[in-house]
Amino acid sequence: MKKTIIALLLTFICTLLIGSPAISFANNLSNTVDNGKIVNGRMLIPLRAVSEKFNSEVTWNQAKKSITIIRGKQELTLLVNSRTALINNTALSLDVPAKIDNGTTYVPARVFAEAFGGTALWSEQERKTTITIGLQQVFIYTEPSKPWRMSQERINELNAKINEATDLSSFSQIRTYFRPYFTDSFINKIIHNNGIENNAILTKKADITYSSTTAARMHQSAYFESGPNNLELVDRYVFYKFVDSKWKVDDVNVGRQIIEP
Repeated sequence: MKKTIIALLLTFICTLLIGSPAISFANNLSNTVDNGKIVNGRMLIPLRAVSEKFNSEVTWNQAKKSITIIRGKQELTLLVNSRTALINNTALSLDVPAKIDNGTTYVPARVFAEAFGGTALWSEQERKTTITIGLQQVFIYTEPSKPWRMSQERINELNAKINEATDLSSFSQIRTYFRPYFTDSFINKIIHNNGIENNAILTKKADITYSSTTAARMHQSAYFESGPNNLELVDRYVFYKFVDSKWKVDDVNVGRQIIEP
């Protein structure tokens, strides 16, 4: 009886969370924004772009030169070139005032994060600020990082090729086909294994983590239905390398785990 109840609950949860054969949770927790700026030692973020990533309402008042962000019950109002902000009509002093640059309003990352009960963490190595509010995270990169970071188009392209490399039996020219996307060492590995071991078709992408200007990685996680009552958890770790003047896949490791009721 107990096992039957657990199985029914698991089926109900699957219906709510999955909705399709596979779903990735990591992709829902992260977004990327470019064009952060460092001014007087403070990280400034493009306010509208970041606010909208957090599903906030943004209103610009041309007459007052002010911008208001509403998220839930919290309201943040900033005046351009003013060192005073309002959080729910309570004054807050700013180290760096809100600024307009080429039509974009910039504010200190810390002020935005703390106004909505979150945190802002700066990474010198990656030249980015991570703003966390509840379960949501947004990654804001400064301009110097843009030339070497992967474009979303390239990430999507490489992910598609990883999915194709599950089984190599249909490819006649494996090296020629995958050379624009995979490093030589990784091509040797998949030829030896006739594909990527334990691979699954994953389409949802998570945030890319850069350890240097030539190395990066991504972790994808998804649940699949496995039999009438079980789920299978698939974790895929993708490692990238910047070679031949482009980003390529350098390795892929996939783990699978059956979740039983």
